[in-house]
Amino acid sequence: MGDDGQEWPASIRAFEWDEQKRQVNLRTHRIDFGDAQKVIDEPIFIRRSDREGEARFVVYGFLEAREVVVICTFRGERCRVISARRARRDERRKYHSRLSRRPEAEERD
Repeated sequence: MGDDGQEWPASIRAFEWDEQKRQVNLRTHRIDFGDAQKVIDEPIFIRRSDREGEARFVVYGFLEAREVVVICTFRGERCRVISARRARRDERRKYHSRLSRRPEAEERD
């Protein structure tokens, strides 16, 4: 699954976000945090990227056939979406490189 999958919660019960941040993200990146849930539900791979003493995760996946990156953290069984954006060119290359190396069985997980 990811570079640090051990800390990925087995089941997320709820999603949350700051509404003002959601509005800014929607205007800036044209991705709604509500839609970002789809990426988190089916991640391609995950990288841990702590910030300000908080465990944060960079979730790489697809949304409407586009490569996207969602930044999130966990508070108990809640996933807090921090940011969602189109993947940068280098990140898109990394996606496809990783996908081409994944075993068939892992793709079904």
